[in-house]
Amino acid sequence: MDPNKCIHLTREIVIEIHAEAIAQFGGSEGLRDLTMLESAVAAPQATFGGVSPFTDGIDVAAGYLFYLCANHPFVDGNKRMALGACLVFLQLNGYEPAPDDERWENLTMAVAAGVLTRDEVTAKLRDLVV
Repeated sequence: MDPNKCIHLTREIVIEIHAEAIAQFGGSEGLRDLTMLESAVAAPQATFGGVSPFTDGIDVAAGYLFYLCANHPFVDGNKRMALGACLVFLQLNGYEPAPDDERWENLTMAVAAGVLTRDEVTAKLRDLVV
């Protein structure tokens, strides 16, 4: 999919994903840093001369996972929210994420630990999209 034509997430959608994750799995509610949330949501939507630096929709999804996890915008539940945002983005744009698998958790934990570059996240994510 052309990254210039994909359906992007909004700040409000990400806040709702976070609320659902907290309701389903527990944790503390609350936004820690609105600027960090806005930055993480904007990064995958950035363009240079009107052209996205991302190669395709999977690369954009990896951007959401990477930046939302790294920016830690909420008080709690950042990893769950970042993975949820990635999955919602994929589904909104016609991708089929692989069934629930420990690789999703492993990827998210590696992103949160800061051991993967965004490009490495994209490569691993490609293996998790059917």
